[in-house]
Amino acid sequence: MQQVQALAATHKHAIMRLFVVGMICALLDYIILLMSIRAGIDPMKAHVLSFACGSILYLVCIGTGEIPAKIDSDARGSSRFEQLIIFLFIRILILGLRGGILVVVMATLGFPIIFSAAITVFTSAAIGLLADAVFLWPTISIEKRKYLAAAGIIIYLLALRLIFLGSANLLPEEAYYWNYSQHLDIGYLDHPPMVAWMIWLGTYLFGDNEFGVRIGAYCCWLLTAIFSFYLTQNLFDKVTAIVCAVLVSAVPFYFSTGFLMMPDAPLTAAWAATLFFLERALLGEKRLAWLGAGMSLGIGLLSKYTILLLGPAALLFILIEPGARRWLYRREPYLAAAVAALLFSPVIYWNATHQWMSFAFQGSRRVSGAFQFTLPSLIISVVVLLTPTGLIASIVCLKANMSAVLSRTGASRGLFLLLFTLVPLSVFILFSLFHENKPNWTGPLWLAVLPFVASTLVGTVGGTQLSGSRLRRAWIPTIGIATAVYAVLFHYVVLGFPGVGYINNIRTLPVAWSEFGQAVGAIEAAVAKESTVPVVLIGTDKYFLASEMAFYARQPQGNRDNSVGLSPIGGSSLMYDIWHPTETVKGNTAVLVSVKRNELEQDDIPQYFSRLTDIQEQIVRKNGTVVGSFYYRIGYDLGSCGSTGMQCRSSSGG
Repeated sequence: MQQVQALAATHKHAIMRLFVVGMICALLDYIILLMSIRAGIDPMKAHVLSFACGSILYLVCIGTGEIPAKIDSDARGSSRFEQLIIFLFIRILILGLRGGILVVVMATLGFPIIFSAAITVFTSAAIGLLADAVFLWPTISIEKRKYLAAAGIIIYLLALRLIFLGSANLLPEEAYYWNYSQHLDIGYLDHPPMVAWMIWLGTYLFGDNEFGVRIGAYCCWLLTAIFSFYLTQNLFDKVTAIVCAVLVSAVPFYFSTGFLMMPDAPLTAAWAATLFFLERALLGEKRLAWLGAGMSLGIGLLSKYTILLLGPAALLFILIEPGARRWLYRREPYLAAAVAALLFSPVIYWNATHQWMSFAFQGSRRVSGAFQFTLPSLIISVVVLLTPTGLIASIVCLKANMSAVLSRTGASRGLFLLLFTLVPLSVFILFSLFHENKPNWTGPLWLAVLPFVASTLVGTVGGTQLSGSRLRRAWIPTIGIATAVYAVLFHYVVLGFPGVGYINNIRTLPVAWSEFGQAVGAIEAAVAKESTVPVVLIGTDKYFLASEMAFYARQPQGNRDNSVGLSPIGGSSLMYDIWHPTETVKGNTAVLVSVKRNELEQDDIPQYFSRLTDIQEQIVRKNGTVVGSFYYRIGYDLGSCGSTGMQCRSSSGG
């Protein structure tokens, strides 16, 4: 007893020493940050330099002291090398998080630099000290550290996304769906309306900005995690459910659906909810669960049509599983289908009044496309979505549960996994043999596998012991590397790193779309001053530039809906063709914008204008650093030359 008390006292002394050293290093960090800013260094870069100085001093100080003694007999010591790896890993995570904190408090909230620096430095120092006390020094049991690590990963990734939600520029796809919300409807050409409704609500509550656009995706991830947790708890136990929540947090596809506002965000949440309610209905035999399944499926259909693939999987389960066949003679499944159809009916009505264009776009047009063998790219996309470890673990789980079904050991649970994974997957595989596939298509279907993958981390899958296997050991570095990559990527995209530039192309990463939009807006404003007719913006790619210009080149006064797509010059830009028919912009002055000069040199462009200026290049800078450039030219009297344009061809230039 006395020895334990002595160890506890020693540990307390060591933690106090750790705290004192940490605060001294944080103070140095703060001083260097303020001095660097006074010296003219960009604050977003200066914080990296000051953090590096403080961290190096901290590492030197704690490295020369004694490691705190073990208190718990289950605690396992770490080598100096392991401690260094843990230290560096924690610092990478803190650097990414504190960069986001600095952006929020200084750029978003507008705090003075002296307060912004203090909040950033001392908040990150407190987080670092807490993480060091728990993970760097082996003073608590391994089991406790596992629980704390799981909770830490979930909380960290939630905080990381929330902090950067409003700081990172919108991807072109997100800006396109924001345009959905500006033309609110019950249907669209290429997707159902749920993404538009969620963006409209988010921007109504939080403003017409990146945070308002993306907050819906963040909430969808929370729903995905909750339903996945309870699905896993029903199939296994609470410990496995916690591990599944970690996977939903860290696996790339599910991490992205909690940040990027795409149709995949509400689709994934609805997919997780549908699986949960179907498990309760088919395995738990809960009659009311069918109502939840129907509502979830209907909401999913309002998000993306692919969730319909869960229907055949459920039907096959009922036909194959003897205990589930009774549902064929009960009303609940049919009521669930009716509820789903009722929720989906607005989209059916919209298609019926628009020549069934959306169903054709996602159905017959894709099937009738040119032959393409894209199975290899489908496999590569799954590796990216799940990580190599995730894909291997999924295959192991599928194989183990196939054996369980054949041997009738845990057959119902195994059959649930197999059908709700393989039925949708087989459709995508079959499609990829003949047509182009999209990298994100298979993402939601792996939600049925994740509970079983989580079981590999706690020791069993399908009744097969996997403790000590390479697969289990591979998950720790996989989750750690993925988390560190997210932290570094967010910091790089939003703040950059000292001495590290960006690839000289604004299309490569979403690092300077706002600066691009400001530059286009300035050009538009200058043209508008000299023009007696409205000015429209035309991006020469399919819809990326049109969408980014619509969001970032908006003028404080005047026209806020003048990025019109390609249809006025003979191209097609999805919904822009419907929002801005050619006849509505006839006679306007156009600013044609491209990131490729040759796209503005096409021979067919002059036929749509009475006069065209020469092509000019505009450099785009972010924080004083050149990120890339774009090209533009001005066209007058849009559509005035008719379809042949013979009289206008000689008028280009000048």
